[in-house]
Amino acid sequence: MSVAAMEARVLRRFLDARSVAAHSLDGLAPEFFTAIQDVLAPPWSVAENDFMYPKTRGRRPEDFPQRMKFGAALQRLAAEDAGVHRILAEVNHLVTPPGALRDPQIVKRVATMMAASG
Repeated sequence: MSVAAMEARVLRRFLDARSVAAHSLDGLAPEFFTAIQDVLAPPWSVAENDFMYPKTRGRRPEDFPQRMKFGAALQRLAAEDAGVHRILAEVNHLVTPPGALRDPQIVKRVATMMAASG
């Protein structure tokens, strides 16, 4: 429902712009579907975690094992650091873009945890 609500906001923006400019709805669908790609990417990226199950079909990302190690270390860091936990929760609830987890300080700390765990 969160994704649908975000898509609805994008659609409202397009409809409002067209109503003010008295434009028809011609061409709205392709513009809308292009515009929502940034809305769709974060929740679909979470679905990649299903590849941890051997019976999941589809093409696994080449860096999937590294992503899983990073995710596990990020979870451990979030358990120790309330600030990282907050950011992770916001990303998981689609409030904050996933790029927030690529903050250099977070990545450095996660890499340190990964190195420590072998």
